[in-house]
Amino acid sequence: MFVILGLVLATLAVQVYRTVGEMVQEIRWVTHTYDVREQIGASIGALRDAEAAQRAYFLGGNATRLTDYYAAMPRIDDRLDRLIKLVSDNPAQNDTVQQLHQLMAARQDLMSKATTVFLAGGLDALRADTQFAKSREQDAGLDTLTRHMLDLENTLLLQRQTSTSRQAALTRLLTVSVIALCMAILGFALVLILREQYRRVRSEARVTASYGELARSLEESKRLAETLRQLSNLGEMLQSCRSVDEAAMGLQRSLESLFPGTAGAINLINSSQNLLSPVGTWGRAIGGEALFAPDDCWAVRRGHAYPEDRAVTPFVCRHLAVENDDQLHAHLCVPLLAQGALLGTLLLAAETAIGSETRNVAVAAGEQISLALANLKLQETLRTQSLKDGLTGLFNRRYLEVSLARELARAIRRSHPLAVLMIDVDHFKQFNDTHGHDAGDALLARFGECLLSLARSEDVACRYGGEEFTIVLQEADAAIALERAEEIHRAVATLDVHHRRQQLGPVSVSIGIASYPQHGDSPEHLLHRADRALYAAKEQGRNRTCVADR
Repeated sequence: MFVILGLVLATLAVQVYRTVGEMVQEIRWVTHTYDVREQIGASIGALRDAEAAQRAYFLGGNATRLTDYYAAMPRIDDRLDRLIKLVSDNPAQNDTVQQLHQLMAARQDLMSKATTVFLAGGLDALRADTQFAKSREQDAGLDTLTRHMLDLENTLLLQRQTSTSRQAALTRLLTVSVIALCMAILGFALVLILREQYRRVRSEARVTASYGELARSLEESKRLAETLRQLSNLGEMLQSCRSVDEAAMGLQRSLESLFPGTAGAINLINSSQNLLSPVGTWGRAIGGEALFAPDDCWAVRRGHAYPEDRAVTPFVCRHLAVENDDQLHAHLCVPLLAQGALLGTLLLAAETAIGSETRNVAVAAGEQISLALANLKLQETLRTQSLKDGLTGLFNRRYLEVSLARELARAIRRSHPLAVLMIDVDHFKQFNDTHGHDAGDALLARFGECLLSLARSEDVACRYGGEEFTIVLQEADAAIALERAEEIHRAVATLDVHHRRQQLGPVSVSIGIASYPQHGDSPEHLLHRADRALYAAKEQGRNRTCVADR
């Protein structure tokens, strides 16, 4: 029905468009007829204006009127030219206009001659000339021709007005008929729509019950999808962390968003594997012990989340034993395990029972956190092994090369001094030969502890290789470096080294010093000059400090 309605309206639009176009054309022709009539009158009027101005001049002798006469003559030709253009599409009228043009041209010639005669002999000469008696005949011919042209235009005007009226009546009739037909079609369509709407209302009443269940299922699916997305983002962010501390800070915020309305804590086990401590908490105070042993948690003992889902158990983790009624009483402990090793626990607490959905999310989050923490700990171990010497705990030579270049560039940029101490344990080979390599390792380890205790937090203490050590002192010139070297001599002199219940002999060191900017402006120059100063100290008898020459 709507297709039929559309076809009817399209037909009406096409017909109305055509009818309106024809009406516009007819109106244009009617306007054209009025323009022709106006130009006929304007042409005759221009001629009459010229005659009146000429006659007034002849009778009164006013020169102004003669000027008006000369001004009116060109307008006659202009009016005739416009009239000729307007009737160029009508052959009958075009012939008549040509006759009019000839008569008016003859009339203009006669008027020009009259002016010449008047200027030569005056009014008496003009009256005596019989040639000007023809003006009345010309006027009569002009009047007759003008009426004939107006009659032709009136006939065309009547025809065109009649055609316009007929087109308007046809358009009105067609419009009213189509509107009535459209209203009938719309009325019938409205009845059908109301019937369909009634059936739809009844169907919706039956669907409402199932819709509620579907909406609840959809909402649950959305929550699950959002939870999975958060877990995925959590795992991705944890994999991007560079340290356990950074991961703990991010977990504190992420878990608060992942478990809204709950409180919780991330507890990590210490290096001795005997104590769990919180590294991140959120929500209200959970209560209980913040620091606890692994055996105090049933989840750690059993190796999976505790308590079980919807299980009622009298066993409560000892670190959660709370007597304050203001604290949260529903708890869930999730052990963080990776490759059989305990990394910590994830603890959740709430005012009401923790549901299955939250429990499943907590277990999944615990798996993500365990893998990430194990990876971070492995990275830290590898990073430490790659940068530090395993025997002495000092930085290795590779780290020295990188850090010395960085610190020297910083010192150059800030115009601060920087000193390098090259240290060698005296007679270390003889010490090894006498006491054995194990004793030598014990001596090096003890000496490394001594250097760490003497170094400032901003200093870089490294094992350069074998029994040679290097210290980079920031913002220290040669004088300050010499004072620090003397401190090292004094500390080494009192160093007590034991190995296998045997006290090892006295220890001494030789030290070479080079500083920026006195002894070089590159890491290679400073290390070379400090090494040469060290050899100078050895050559002078050892157990002394030498500063590089300028």
